Amino acid sequence: MENTETIHNFPDVKEIWSGIGGHFDSLGQIINEFVDNCISNFDANNTIQKNICVQLKELEKDGNVEISIEDTGTGIKNLDAAFTLGGRAGAESPLNEHGFGLKHALASANPTNDSWVIYTKNESDADKNQYRAIKAPYSIGEYQISVLNPSETNWPGVYSLKTGTLVRFICSREMYRTIYKRATDFVRIADALMEDLGFTYADIIKSGRATILIKTIPYGQSEINESVGALTPLWEQYITPGSGTEIINLGGGDVKLEYEFGRFTELEDRQQFNNKTAARHYKHSMQSSGVEIRINGRIICSNLFNEVWGIEKHNSYNNFLVKINIISDNPDALPKTRTSKNGLREGDERLEALYSWIRSKMEKPPKDISFSTHETDLFEELKKMSYTSRGILSKERGESYRCDTEMHVFTHSNNASDKVRIDMFESIGTINYVYEGKADSTTSKDVYQLRMYWDGLVYDGIVPSKGFLIAKEHPDTVLEIIDIVNTMKDARGNSYNFEAITWESRGIITER
Repeated sequence: MENTETIHNFPDVKEIWSGIGGHFDSLGQIINEFVDNCISNFDANNTIQKNICVQLKELEKDGNVEISIEDTGTGIKNLDAAFTLGGRAGAESPLNEHGFGLKHALASANPTNDSWVIYTKNESDADKNQYRAIKAPYSIGEYQISVLNPSETNWPGVYSLKTGTLVRFICSREMYRTIYKRATDFVRIADALMEDLGFTYADIIKSGRATILIKTIPYGQSEINESVGALTPLWEQYITPGSGTEIINLGGGDVKLEYEFGRFTELEDRQQFNNKTAARHYKHSMQSSGVEIRINGRIICSNLFNEVWGIEKHNSYNNFLVKINIISDNPDALPKTRTSKNGLREGDERLEALYSWIRSKMEKPPKDISFSTHETDLFEELKKMSYTSRGILSKERGESYRCDTEMHVFTHSNNASDKVRIDMFESIGTINYVYEGKADSTTSKDVYQLRMYWDGLVYDGIVPSKGFLIAKEHPDTVLEIIDIVNTMKDARGNSYNFEAITWESRGIITER
């Protein structure tokens, strides 16, 4: 006969609260989670008034900060589900994907589980002329909440509509600074949050699915009210496949993809952010380029290169952008997000299918050589241009053609360390060109580097015809040295034949 025993696994609330917190990298991401709930409620209930107010109140100079996120939605209908870990019975849209968001955000915002409160009033509450308050500390099992009458205690938010929800908590100054760690000033950090919200919810704001107000209250000063605008790029040009929409199946049902492939110049509405100090999005930088993926208008991840194409970020991609917005009300059809919604789960077949779709549209992102900071990229561009001009012409004439950026000289030496790679070698029939280059300006050393390449070709039995020193510009001293070297002869008794040229003369623009 088999004996049995009982395991007692009643959860410890303190340990659970500590365990589910800390999944966010910054206070901004925590605020996003509460904003997600507001937008999800608007979308699910076709709310007419779609207003969100994020209030930042400095409680004392350089001290703690009171954060409030209020909406004009329909209130929380199912409080049991909303406060159950993993409970999705109250989920209203794919923005409520995990069933942990509200609890995760509260535990991360208020690790001590002592200063948060949620006020909510739904249609039923409105009919009874009441609203409800759920306060810290969080509890499991039976959870007592307060039912309040507006005649006795006024609604604590800024909106006076029939229904809505308000989340409020107090965080430390250190946590507040995680919004923008480079700043210490209270208002500057609020400005950074405003920009982040404009970026995260750009498509949602632009389509009218929500309006967001930032109310900043510095200690001892007047409040500042600003509406968050949609932060979107101004496209310089689209690159094939350009922009459009397509219905595809990523593995769990059809989704609609809105896509834009191209190069951008700046923000579409720069005026709104001209006086802001953060300006972290859609700049010509490695952090603003690559692929960005949104789900139903909400940013999930951006700055993807290696994940999609297996290549690293580089300056020459600095104004290259692919915007993907996946639209679906079916959570099973969408790639799975991380719990904090600051990325997608690698290994998910839907995500891999999305990457594959992007590669089918663009096998490899095109470089903008004007952002390159290294001559290697410039020579690769010159090589490509040479093949499409002189290479084709040589083939039509029946001449041999070669353009090589990996060629070595002094190859007949028995010492491997003597072998030297030249910047570029070009051969058109019996004519041989050798190149040495710099991205910006040359020095006297570069002239003698070119001479070494020339001498290496001679050593290997190749007769050079001309040597090009190429750069953005050449100082007069370099030009004088070239004139001197051209009076000399190489080991075969032939005169050196060097010429200083620019990238621009070869059709390559190295700056905007």
